[in-house]
Amino acid sequence: MSLDIGRLGDPGFDAVCDVLLKGVRKTGTHAHLIDIREALKPAVSKDRPLVMLCPHADDGAISAGCLIHEYAVKLDIPVSEVLVFAGERNVDAPWLNETKKISVREAEFRLECSVLGSEAICWDLEAYRSPGYHPTHADLAKVIDWFSRVRPGALIVPPATDGHMAHRMTRTLAALGLLGAELNSTLILSGWTPWGPLPRPNAYFTYDEKLAHTKAWAINCHASQVRLTDYTEFCEHLGQAYASLVREWAEGHRLPSGRSQKETSFVGVELFQIEHFEPSLAEGPAADPMQVALGILNGQLSAESILTCHD
Repeated sequence: MSLDIGRLGDPGFDAVCDVLLKGVRKTGTHAHLIDIREALKPAVSKDRPLVMLCPHADDGAISAGCLIHEYAVKLDIPVSEVLVFAGERNVDAPWLNETKKISVREAEFRLECSVLGSEAICWDLEAYRSPGYHPTHADLAKVIDWFSRVRPGALIVPPATDGHMAHRMTRTLAALGLLGAELNSTLILSGWTPWGPLPRPNAYFTYDEKLAHTKAWAINCHASQVRLTDYTEFCEHLGQAYASLVREWAEGHRLPSGRSQKETSFVGVELFQIEHFEPSLAEGPAADPMQVALGILNGQLSAESILTCHD
C-alpha cells in the first residue's frame, strides 16, 4: 500500500515530518529536577499556607504525606488538607448506611490530618452526587470564597493526566478558585496519584525512615480503603523506586540540595511537577484548566481568546 503523502524526500512526507518534529520541540527541553524545598521557601509562610486539595480522604497521605508532615510539624508552616469530595463510595463496610459511611471517611481523614499535623477542612460539595462531579453555583461560590480568605502560598493538586474524574474536577475547581480570588502568586504543584503519573516531574522531596513511618501511619488511618488496596506497601515501593530514579534524573546524577551532609541519607522520594504556563497546553477543547488559569492570571491569555477558542 502506498501513502498519499509519499516517502521521505517527497514534499508531502517531509511536511508531515516537520509537523511531528515541531510538536516535540514545542514541549520544551526535558525538565531538570530541583529540591521542592527551594521552590516552597519563598512561596509559603505563616500568612500563606501550603494547601493540599484531596479529591478523596486518603489522597493527601498517599501523594504528599512526607512533605505535609515536614512542613506542618518540623518547619511549623501552616498546612491545610482539603477534602473536596466526602462520600460513601468504596467504603469496605456493607453493614453501614450511606450517612455512616460518609462519617467514617471524614473521621479517617481527620485522623490522618492529626497524624501529619495538618488542618483538616471538609468542603462538602454538592458536586459529589452530580453526573461528572459537576459543581453547583453554590459549590463554586464556596470554593472561590475559601481561596479568597485563605490565599494559599502553594497548592498541591492532581495532575492533568489523572484518570479519575473526581481528581480532574478537583484540578479544575482549584483553577476556578485561583481565578475567582485573583491569586497570581500561588505556586502550583501537581502531585503523583495512583490514578495518573506526572507527565513531566521537575521537583522532588526526599524523606528518611522516620518520615516514611509517619506516611505509612497516615495511610493506615484509612482502614476502609487499606482493606481494599494496600497503599502502604504500594507507596513504600514507589518511593524507593523514585529515589533510585531521581539520582539519575537530577543534574549530575546527584541530589544538589542545600541540606547538610548529615541529612543527605534518604529512603524515598515524593515527586512533584511545578506548573508553569505553557501556551500549547492551554489551547483547544482539551486544554488543561490549570494552564488556562495560569495564562489568564499572568496576563498571557485573555478571557476573550479562551471563549473564542472553545466556540
